Amino acid sequence: MGSYFNTQTILLRNAVSFTEAGKPGIAVQVFENAMRTDGLSFRDGGLFNARRATALALSGEPDEAARVGTVSVKVASSVKSGRTLRVLQETSCALERWNGRPAVREFREALRAG
Repeated sequence: MGSYFNTQTILLRNAVSFTEAGKPGIAVQVFENAMRTDGLSFRDGGLFNARRATALALSGEPDEAARVGTVSVKVASSVKSGRTLRVLQETSCALERWNGRPAVREFREALRAG
């Protein structure tokens, strides 16, 4: 399987699975634990932060989700990652009910510009 698969990547994949299984609160904790180390490339960090932003939004943390999502938009734009931008569209959908919050508006503006 190579050096790509290590404890960190397994934790990140588990976090994605927790989000998809309807357990975004657990996913947020797993993402945060997995991302404490610097083992990810710039591009992968942007992708997994986008996924973490979605989990945060689904957990009822709109301001933090928007903040993390805004940073991820900048990464996605700089590396031209369509995959990360698609994940950020999911984050945007998860933030629908918080459209009036300043951080959410800032995130959406960054996403439109990205």
